[in-house]
Amino acid sequence: MLLPVGEKYMVIGLTMIKVRPGYERSAYSDLQKRPEVRDVYRLFGEYNFFLVMQAEGKGKFNQILKEIKDEELVIKTGPVMLTKDNDFANVAAAKTEHAVAIG
Repeated sequence: MLLPVGEKYMVIGLTMIKVRPGYERSAYSDLQKRPEVRDVYRLFGEYNFFLVMQAEGKGKFNQILKEIKDEELVIKTGPVMLTKDNDFANVAAAKTEHAVAIG
């Protein structure tokens, strides 16, 4: 379902963050304080954190991601995946319709 031009929609974005060694706790605390960050998961390996973020549109999401990338503690970010929030509503509706059809 596409929204009319000019209407805002929520996007959910997923990315990974690598921070300077020794600053993981500080970075974790800072990320949790950001209102657009819905969840922060600690990782082992190349990246330190997996982020689930929410923003009003792709432009706002890109702005938030740039702010995070520009943080002094952040070394790099991983691949980004974006989806419209209303896509989740469509999945939930499809599951409900399927459950009703099965009975």
